[in-house]
Amino acid sequence: MRLRFAPSPTGYLHIGNARTAVLNYLLARKYGATYVLRVEDTDMERSTRESEASILDDLRWLGIRWNEGPDAGGDFGPYRQSERFDIYKKYTDVLLAEKKAYHCYCSQDELEAMRREASEAGRAFVYPGKCRRLGDTERAALEAQGRKPTVRFLVPDDETVVINDHIKGRVVFESGNIGGDFIIVRSDGVPVYNYIVIIDDTLMKITHVVRGEDHLPNTPKQVLIARALGLPVPEYAHLSLVLGSDRSKLSKRHGITSVDVYRREGYLADALVNYLAMLGWAAESGEEILGVEEIARQIEMGNLARSAAVFDFQKLRWMNGMYIRACDLGKITDLFIPHLSDAGYDVSGLDRSWLERVIDAVRGNCEVLSDVPRHAALFLDEIMEPDAEASAMLEEPDSKAVIAEAYRLITGELNETTCAAELVGRIKKNTGMKGKKLFMPVRAMLTGSLHGPELDVTVPILGYEKCRKRIEYIHGRFAG
Repeated sequence: MRLRFAPSPTGYLHIGNARTAVLNYLLARKYGATYVLRVEDTDMERSTRESEASILDDLRWLGIRWNEGPDAGGDFGPYRQSERFDIYKKYTDVLLAEKKAYHCYCSQDELEAMRREASEAGRAFVYPGKCRRLGDTERAALEAQGRKPTVRFLVPDDETVVINDHIKGRVVFESGNIGGDFIIVRSDGVPVYNYIVIIDDTLMKITHVVRGEDHLPNTPKQVLIARALGLPVPEYAHLSLVLGSDRSKLSKRHGITSVDVYRREGYLADALVNYLAMLGWAAESGEEILGVEEIARQIEMGNLARSAAVFDFQKLRWMNGMYIRACDLGKITDLFIPHLSDAGYDVSGLDRSWLERVIDAVRGNCEVLSDVPRHAALFLDEIMEPDAEASAMLEEPDSKAVIAEAYRLITGELNETTCAAELVGRIKKNTGMKGKKLFMPVRAMLTGSLHGPELDVTVPILGYEKCRKRIEYIHGRFAG
């Protein structure tokens, strides 16, 4: 069994395409199949090697590995379509010689006029085959005018194409309903996708094509080309589309659609792969947090979803938060550090064990890695300016008594050894405050907020010096 993912390097890796790559990879793991990466770069104006490198980097970040590809080699290369033009030309010559394709000299203006005429008549445009039977003299005259022909495939009349799709079931197409003779080679000599994809799939011995259902209308054209060339046809599985919350095709207006942006925002690769898999499949148990190996064990090509999946950004954030909390502490600390650096925190000189205590205290509040600076600031900043809610609490008379006693203790009786264990208890004993009247003012003094980690976690991590500086600051602002 051989599967493939074939991105077009004309921009970033779209999240919908990433989902196709993920599902192909999981199926390859499931069935022990060969996974082929093919770069479809025949859009010569928009395709770039920079985009290709970016897409391959994103795939590697997702944990996807391929057996064959432009960087991995293989027995069926080249794996870039732009390097296979000589192969395609041989097949084009065969189709022309056997009268299964022909040169078309219709200009864009002429084709546009035909489209307008069809539109005004209320019918879909079908190329009428104007150039099907041009003689040598007619062709020579048109070429003398400087016209460069395209090559059109001659669609046979009254032919039925049946696709036994692994997801959609039996799908039937009639050759008369696919838009007429279609272009397979543009006037600049560059072959088009619908033509060469079936040649590549055949020569690379792809047995199963798993791709988005937006490619389903292209499939009869590809099958007809295969028949004309005597090539075998792979099995197909067309994945349901990924939609936005308004049930239109997922686009930038719905939110992030680039894998690279998810990566920079601080989503974990394992979480994103888990979520993308769930956009086309569900475990029988109903479990949603599953690793690659477990999904690969359970997934089947035949149980991929038929109906469209709605991309739920909040659910992805929730799932990512679950992965952050479950991650090994040392690993998640390493993943958080770049986001702390981007926020201006130089943590390189900090004691590693102390930094891990900080991360362990705050990661429960982080849904993405980029959340960490605003939560870790509690421990990394010298002074925490109280927010409006905390300020209101610190202005209350009972709070002023707590502030005064905290100041007396931190500047006199307590030290590095006793601060963490005794600060709150001594304030309680000496002021008689308890419950919210005790804990809220202390929290507000030390953290600038009425919300956050418990004080028995916060105070030991802050340590004596930070507690002293913060209590002195609050005392100066509120105790007078």
